[in-house]
Amino acid sequence: MTRILDFFTIAEAALITGADFFPSHAGMSVMSQNFRCDSRDVERGDVFVAMPGERDDGHNYIKKSVESGASCVILDAAYFEENQDEMSGLDTIMLVVSNSSGAMAKLARAWLDKVSPRVVGITGSVGKTTTREFLRSALKDVFLTHSAKKSYNTMVGCGMTILAMPRNTEVLILELGTSHIGDIEELVKNFPVTHGIITEAAPAHLDGLKSLDGVVAAKMEIMKSESMQFLSYNSDNENLAAAISRNMKDIAPDRGNINTISVGYSDSGVQIRDVRQSVSDTIVPMLSMRLSRGDRDFSCDANVFGRQHARNIAFAYAASIQLGARDEDFMKSVASFKIPSGRGVLLKAIGGGILVDESYNSNPSSVSHALKNLLELELEPEFRRIAILGGMRELGEESARWHEIIRSRASLLDELYLIGSEWGEAETKSDALKGIWGTVDEFILNFDFKSLPKSIILIKGSRFYGLDRLLKYFEAERNDN
Repeated sequence: MTRILDFFTIAEAALITGADFFPSHAGMSVMSQNFRCDSRDVERGDVFVAMPGERDDGHNYIKKSVESGASCVILDAAYFEENQDEMSGLDTIMLVVSNSSGAMAKLARAWLDKVSPRVVGITGSVGKTTTREFLRSALKDVFLTHSAKKSYNTMVGCGMTILAMPRNTEVLILELGTSHIGDIEELVKNFPVTHGIITEAAPAHLDGLKSLDGVVAAKMEIMKSESMQFLSYNSDNENLAAAISRNMKDIAPDRGNINTISVGYSDSGVQIRDVRQSVSDTIVPMLSMRLSRGDRDFSCDANVFGRQHARNIAFAYAASIQLGARDEDFMKSVASFKIPSGRGVLLKAIGGGILVDESYNSNPSSVSHALKNLLELELEPEFRRIAILGGMRELGEESARWHEIIRSRASLLDELYLIGSEWGEAETKSDALKGIWGTVDEFILNFDFKSLPKSIILIKGSRFYGLDRLLKYFEAERNDN
């Protein structure tokens, strides 16, 4: 009787990737499904994939990964040949390949084919991670569901997510990121998506995508998946809706029928209505809305902050229904939705205030939503509305214009603090602006945290600036709700 293994043996992995392996007797050893590309993350038993990076070469950390307990190392043949004596002396299995990142992608595709789940691919300028988490929550009690624990949205990140997938997975959820034309096309070519979601097409990564038209074109690449059956998209974005209509005419005759369902505030397949945002005295947020689909109409209440999440929840609903979940399943799951850290988590701030942690990342669309939430939230009269905004990266030639727009929108706040060289090009003057600092360290040295009035404080900026380091200075007590 043939034994069904939970994952590939070393010999199988070598056959899939065209690799040699050492020692020769290790062929029947079963590989770990924990693949790491950063030696600092390696734990005993993990597989370390050594690959060149923009700043450093992972091959330089092979010895460190082995010392941390790596059971197998995947490395380039060129490096192995140059350092054969040292590599052969390490107490681990060596899988020697022509290209380590390419080998990991091949392994991931082979495992995806073997497990054969339905694959949800989520792309968009904003909302990928929160939509992923909402959908995972909606499906986890209905299907055996697997998704990344972090925002793994590149070829390497998606590969690690797939390789960690249990053999009995029924639904796999991937995030698909892009900073250049062709990125998503390559992702769906390697990891074909069956159910796609495009949350938004807004100014982001303009260094590589150049324009809003470029952003739309990049998101549309998800439709090139050979396995696409269903697509949900933001119908409130006219450019995106028009592009989908054009592309559907081009691909439908070749690909067969692709079911689409629009999501938005207008007349959509899933329509969002009556959105209300509130925060309790104990700093517990509540987002209430109604969702309509055909003759179905029901209310949703979720403990999340930010009106923009209404659309993310609606996307999760649209996809869950297409995958076979029931309305009742979705409604039951809404109450357990959790926002990932850095994306709108509310904390108790010093001085009896509220801290809005949106420190994970930033672009013009997400900052605009955050400012609108801050201005519209009903608060006691004594509350001051304060924003600490980091610069928005990767906006290319449009950077100065977008920073000027955001700075103008933020002028309605009581206090505004800016961090990053990008703001120096803006010209708008306002009573709210209290200063511009080059770095978080400079801000920490100059800000008087002890004199902070009762406030709601938004912290948001590109990860480059590390605004999450400010949280400990403002936070009074973490709210676990």
